[in-house]
Amino acid sequence: MANSHQQQSFAVLGLGKFGMALTMALLQADQDVLVIDSNEEVVSDVAHLVTHAVIADEDELRDLDIGSFDHVFVTRGENVEGSIITTMLAKEIGAPDVTTRANNHNHRLVLEKIGADHVIEPEQDMARQLISRHLHPNVVNYFKLSKNASLVEVSVENPHFFNKYLDFRKNHDVNIIGITHNGKLNQVPLATDIINPQDQITLIGSNEAVQKIGEILQEDK
Repeated sequence: MANSHQQQSFAVLGLGKFGMALTMALLQADQDVLVIDSNEEVVSDVAHLVTHAVIADEDELRDLDIGSFDHVFVTRGENVEGSIITTMLAKEIGAPDVTTRANNHNHRLVLEKIGADHVIEPEQDMARQLISRHLHPNVVNYFKLSKNASLVEVSVENPHFFNKYLDFRKNHDVNIIGITHNGKLNQVPLATDIINPQDQITLIGSNEAVQKIGEILQEDK
C-alpha cells in the first residue's frame, strides 16, 4: 500500500453512520481506502467510490492483509465483542495504527489493554454534543475524531452562504463530506453543489477550523 506524505492507506472496518462519514472524509482527502462490512448492501453502496470494498466479518480479516495499511479504524463500537476481537486481530497481524470506537468507559479500558493505539468513546462525544446543542442549537451532530480533528453536522442559518458553492477547503480549511437537503442526505457532494436555506452540512477538519466555520454558518445575519 502507498505510504507517502501525500497519500496514506486506510482500512475502515464497519460502515455505520460514523464509519461511512469517515470513509467519505478520507475519499475527499484523496486517500487510499479499503472498507469492510458484513452487510452486502452497505458495501455495494460505496464500492464504486473506494479503492477496495470487501464483504467480510472479523473471522476473515487475516486474509485481507490489514497489517499493510497505515491506519485501521474499527468503527462499530456497539458490537463490543466484535470490536475487541477485530482490534486484537488487527494488532496481531501487524497493523501499525489502530483506532477503535468504544461503547463505554469499560470498553475503552479493555481496548487500551489489548493494544488499540487510539480509542474514541461515544459517551464523551455525546456529552460534548449535548453542550454544543445548548450553546449552538443548530449543531445537529458532533464527533471528536482525534485529539486534533472533529466532525460536525450543522444547519446553515447564515444568509451569506445561501446559493453559494460548497467549496470550503480553500477559504475555511475544512472538507464537506455530506449535505442534507429536504431530509435527503447526499454523501458524495461536489464542490459545485449549492447551499440552500436550512440545509444541513457535515464538515470535517481541525478542531479550530471546524469550530470557527460552524459558528459562522449558524449566524442568522
